[in-house]
Amino acid sequence: MNKNYITLGNSGSAALNDKRNSNISTMFNSLAAWQKKAFMVLLFAMFSIFGASAQVTTNSGSGLAATYPTLSAAITALNAATITSPVTISLTASNPQTAPAGGYSITATGTETNTITINGGSNTITAPSQTAGVLTDAIFKIIGGDYITIQGFTMRERVFTPVAADTAGATNTMTEFGVVLFYATATNGAQNCTIQNNTISLNRTYQNTFGIYSNSTHAAGSITVSATATSPAGSNSGLKVYGNAISNINHGIVIIGATAAANFNTGIDIGGTASGTGNTISNFGTTGTFSGFLNVSGTLNGIVVRNSTGFNVSYNSITSSNGGISTAGSTLRGIFIPSASVAPTGTFTNTINNNTIALTHGFTSGTIQGITVESSTGTATSTQNINNNNFTTLRSSALATSGAITAISNVMPNLVNNFNGNTFTNISTNTTGSFTFFGHSYTMPAGGAQTFDSNSIVTAFSKTGAGGTVTISTSSTSSPNGTFHTFTNNNFSNITVTGATGIT
Repeated sequence: MNKNYITLGNSGSAALNDKRNSNISTMFNSLAAWQKKAFMVLLFAMFSIFGASAQVTTNSGSGLAATYPTLSAAITALNAATITSPVTISLTASNPQTAPAGGYSITATGTETNTITINGGSNTITAPSQTAGVLTDAIFKIIGGDYITIQGFTMRERVFTPVAADTAGATNTMTEFGVVLFYATATNGAQNCTIQNNTISLNRTYQNTFGIYSNSTHAAGSITVSATATSPAGSNSGLKVYGNAISNINHGIVIIGATAAANFNTGIDIGGTASGTGNTISNFGTTGTFSGFLNVSGTLNGIVVRNSTGFNVSYNSITSSNGGISTAGSTLRGIFIPSASVAPTGTFTNTINNNTIALTHGFTSGTIQGITVESSTGTATSTQNINNNNFTTLRSSALATSGAITAISNVMPNLVNNFNGNTFTNISTNTTGSFTFFGHSYTMPAGGAQTFDSNSIVTAFSKTGAGGTVTISTSSTSSPNGTFHTFTNNNFSNITVTGATGIT
């Protein structure tokens, strides 16, 4: 029976055998499909885990690994590396990252050939709740590092509603700087660095907020203890700030050089030489009652450059908060070049060209100044260019204000002062005080030259507050023999004033 059964099974009809073979084939084919699906699911999971753990890629320069799980890990490895070739670190994760407490701290040093570039890939870095009372928190810190570029990041304060303790200097838990540059030692500054194409937004209700900050007069750990750089190598020279969008801050860009003339910053470039490299600073300014950052003006400013020679501030758009400053007696400025700690030396050119400025405060008294250049910012052999800037708003959001308003003020007797092509576009100002387009007061050096060419009101200018004087150009300049003043092609017309307002 068994033999016959086996024989029958082996030599049965072809149809029966085909059916059995088909069932077996189907079973194995089904099993193979299941195995394939399981394998693909497992493979996808492995790649997903790998992708989540490798959020940063590099070019493997200077011995860095090809990938890192976090930006913090990559920067830690960078700081430990000996930079022998160019390094590129790129954040590839699309999910928001949270910066470490205090900020990412970069201490590695590149060279002109072996540069360090950190790419954000338009990804967002959010600040954490910072350690209470610290005044040196940032999202990115460069401490003594050279030839470092930080680009393509969106940097922002954490989203929350601050209470009084969060904004008080001694107890704050907020972020002071988007990007900050400090020296590592008084003879080892952060030089030839570039901050470009980033979006920086903090919280201007915290008075100590700066978009980009560089200061060579104090160490990285304290903003109030004087400890200036003691050599040119300790300065933060060669800083380039291009194409950044900075908003919701109390102060825009602040650059402070060392206090000795021999150690001043050189090569500071904020905005470059074309519109594509200019920065946009908007919604800045809340209060002037901020902590005592050394050698930083107590006024509210879009851009400050101090203790620096041969600088360029051009192609930037500067727009204040719309009436967000309400402290009576405050001063609001677009671009401010304060008097240096000591008089500079040498021959150089300082340039403030092609900027667009709109300033609106909310107080009933106080001062607005579009561009201000104070004394001790140049030399008897230097040149100051203030050309092709456009002013669109200079007023208060209050119903009335008595503060004086000056579009351009310069009291530095450079060898050459150029004021050409500046425009004042359809400005309506509501101060009852005086409005001055150009204000000057200095003694020109022998052989000096001052040029006003092609400056103009565009469309019209109106002063709706009665009182004070509208002045086109005022000067108490002393002009020794051999100096030249040239006024050509200027057009100040379509001026409307109200009540007892003089025109000079």
